[in-house]
Amino acid sequence: MQYLCLIIEPDIAIAQRLQRELPSFGFKPYTVTSCQTALTLLRQWRFDAVLLDAQGCGECYTAVLRKLHQRCRSPVVLMARELDEATQLAGLESGASDTVAMPASTRLLAVKLRRLIEAGALAQDEPTEVSVGPLQMNARYATASIGDRPLQLTAHQFDLLYLLANRLGQFVHREAIARALRSTAAEAGRSADVHIYRIRKKLREMGVTALRLDTVHGRGYCLSIDAPDDIDELDRFNDPLDPHDETARAHLANVLA
Repeated sequence: MQYLCLIIEPDIAIAQRLQRELPSFGFKPYTVTSCQTALTLLRQWRFDAVLLDAQGCGECYTAVLRKLHQRCRSPVVLMARELDEATQLAGLESGASDTVAMPASTRLLAVKLRRLIEAGALAQDEPTEVSVGPLQMNARYATASIGDRPLQLTAHQFDLLYLLANRLGQFVHREAIARALRSTAAEAGRSADVHIYRIRKKLREMGVTALRLDTVHGRGYCLSIDAPDDIDELDRFNDPLDPHDETARAHLANVLA
């Protein structure tokens, strides 16, 4: 299987080398010299990964990274000079999935790209439907409901709540939330706070008290089930509920439904 890789590289010599060598590592490269051309292509094609040369883009590489992050869910690897730590840090903060210190071999670039692509494929291997207590969500149709009543959510609110519901009882870092919302970690942190506030409000308005959206300030969020004290059937849980215990979690979800 060959992965389709978009390479944004104004340096003709480097572009030709990558075009020539990447196929031997399982990639089908498509090289462009202009950031604008790359953004146009991303409206028409889905690439498995994007490789961007920071030096070739000049000072606008952070703006390009933000646009890439908004327009595609594919991993973006930033090539930067070996000792240019500021560029690497700015790239990661602007949406790059990883950085590579240049000069680097084509093999190293290919290994980094492949690991990011395969990790992303595993992360997307989630059920299309999820049920947490009274909450039901369907990713295929982007619908959410509390019992038989629809829960009205914006697209970003749905993506965020669906991500947390799939990781019930687990802390979800802002980096994962940024990928779900297709924004940078800093932007996701600010917008996610607002989304979480509004989701909480909508759940309260629908009379949902069993679900908790906890905030770990400056880090991320966690969705959990708050077990009420007056349910006798929950007395069998003498220890705190282990979020990784699938049997106990399923039983608790049924009790609270």
